[in-house]
Amino acid sequence: MNAETKRRVAACAAGFALPRYADLPQVGLYLDQTVQYVNGYFRTFCGVELTPSMVSNYVKKGILPHPVRKKYSREQLASLLYIAVSKTVLSMENIDILFKMQREHYSAGEAYDTFCNELEACLPVVFGCQKAAPLPTDVNDERMLLRSTILAAANKMYLDCCFEALRQEENLWADILPDLV
Repeated sequence: MNAETKRRVAACAAGFALPRYADLPQVGLYLDQTVQYVNGYFRTFCGVELTPSMVSNYVKKGILPHPVRKKYSREQLASLLYIAVSKTVLSMENIDILFKMQREHYSAGEAYDTFCNELEACLPVVFGCQKAAPLPTDVNDERMLLRSTILAAANKMYLDCCFEALRQEENLWADILPDLV
C-alpha cells in the first residue's frame, strides 16, 4: 500500500467515538430508524452494518428483546451497536453467551460503556493512529472475552478497510491507465 492509501485507512478510525449509554436516545426508535442510527456510527467501516431483517432475526432468536409498540429502547440500541461490531467475528450463539455473562455482572449501561471504552481504545492502535497503551491484566473473564472480541473485530475492520482502499486504488489506476497510453 502506498502512503496515501495508508493515511486513508488510518482516517477510518481517527476520532471514532460512540455515544455513551446516557447519550443514547431515550425515546424508542422504529426499526428503520434504529438501523439508520446504528449504521450511522459505522459508516466508515466496511462490513459493520445492520439490516432490518438482521434485527428482526435477533429478536426472533431471543438475542434481543421484542420491541415495545414496534419501538426499540436505549438498551436495545446499545445491544445492537455491540452486535454490529461483534457479528463480524462471533456467531450469534457466542454473542448471546457473552450477553448473558455481561448481564450477570453489569447493568446494561455499564456493559455498553465498557464496550465503547474498549473499542475506542483498540481501534486507533489497530489502525496505526497511536501506540498501544498497556492494558490492565487484572480483569475478569467477561471483560477479557469482550476485549478479545473487540480486538478480533477491530483487526477485521482494519483488514476490510485496507482491502477496500486497495480496490479503490486499483480501480483508479484502471481508469487512468487507458488515458496515459
